[in-house]
Amino acid sequence: MIRTVISLFGVCVGFALLFAYATVTDADWTVLREDDILRGDGIDGMLQDVYFMDSQNGLVVGDGGLMLVTSDGGKTWEKKEIDMSPPGAGQRPGGPPGGGGGPPPGFGRGGPAPLYNIYFVDENVGFITGGRGTILKTEDGGKTWARKMARSDAPGRGGRRGGGIRANLMGIQMISETIGFIAGSENTILKTTDAGETWVGSSERARVGETRNNLEGIWFVSETTGWIIGSFGTLLHTTDGGENWTKQDPGFDNNLFGIYFVDENTGWICGQESLILHTTDGGATWNQQKTESIDDLHDIIFVDATVGWAVGGYNTILHTTDGGKTWAVSNIPGGANFKGVHATDQNHCWTINDWGVIAGYKAQE
Repeated sequence: MIRTVISLFGVCVGFALLFAYATVTDADWTVLREDDILRGDGIDGMLQDVYFMDSQNGLVVGDGGLMLVTSDGGKTWEKKEIDMSPPGAGQRPGGPPGGGGGPPPGFGRGGPAPLYNIYFVDENVGFITGGRGTILKTEDGGKTWARKMARSDAPGRGGRRGGGIRANLMGIQMISETIGFIAGSENTILKTTDAGETWVGSSERARVGETRNNLEGIWFVSETTGWIIGSFGTLLHTTDGGENWTKQDPGFDNNLFGIYFVDENTGWICGQESLILHTTDGGATWNQQKTESIDDLHDIIFVDATVGWAVGGYNTILHTTDGGKTWAVSNIPGGANFKGVHATDQNHCWTINDWGVIAGYKAQE
C-alpha cells in the first residue's frame, strides 16, 4: 500500500493520540515500534512477517529487503543489512570472481525484493521467502543469510530448462532434513531435495484477461500429508509427500491466507472477510468458526489446541483460549493491516503491520 501524506502534522498528532490510547487502555497489547511517520527514523517499509526464537530474540521482515532484529523482546529494533545478491553475482560465467557477470537477467531490478515469510526448521536453520523468486537461508540462527535460487523445471526459450522463477514466494516448510516445499503466486510450487540449497518447480504466469491464482501458505502434518491454501478458496491436499496435489472444496471461495496445525488432526485456516475454518479430523472436514470481526485475516497461529491468535485488516487481532469456539476482538487504533503473527507461548505474542508497526502481547501477571 502506498500512502500519500497530505498533512504530516495532522496525521502525526492524530496517530500519536491513538497509539497513546492503545497503550493505556489495552494493557495486554503494547505498540513496541510506532508507525513510520511517527517514528521518523528513516527506516521505512511495509512489514510482512515476524518470528521470535524465544521471548527476547526475534526478527521481522518487509518490503525492500528490510530486516529488523531485537534481543530485548521487541523494545528496541536494529536494522540488519543482508546480501540479496543471487548466487553467482559478481562472477563472470566461466571466468574468475570479480568479472562483472552479475545476476541473471531480470533479477535485482527495482531495488531489493520484498520479504514475505520467515520459517525456521530449528534454532540454527531458517529460511525467508520473498518477491521475485527470493529465497534466503541461514545456518547460524539468523546471523548471516545466503540467497538461493528458484528455478523452473519447464522448458524455456530455446527448449532449455532451469530458468529463474520470478513469482512471489510465500509459504515454506521442510518435511525432512533434505526435502521441503515452497508455495507462491501464479500457482508456484517448488521442491528441494538438498536441504534448501536448490529449489526447482513450476509457475503458471497468467495471460491478459486470465485470473491469476496465488498460493499463500503450506503446512505438512507429516512427511506424506500436507496442505496448500490460496486464492478463491484454493485448498490442495497431498498424501504422497507432495508428488501429487488434489484440489478439495473447503466450502468457501474466499481468498485463504494463513494455515496452522497443532497436530495431525487439529488445524485452522484463516482468510478473507474474517473467515476461520477448523478441522479436528485431519482435514477430512472443515467447519467455520464464528467471530465478531468482518475484516480479512492474514495470518494465524496456535501455541496448543486451545490458545491462538489471528490478525488482519484494520489492525484487527483475534484471540481464543478455547480452540476457536469463541474469539475476542482487539483493535490497535489505525487503518493498517496486520500481516504476520508469531507466539512463543500463551503469554507472549507479536504482530506487525504494513505501516511499520510492531505490537507485542504479554499476559498480565
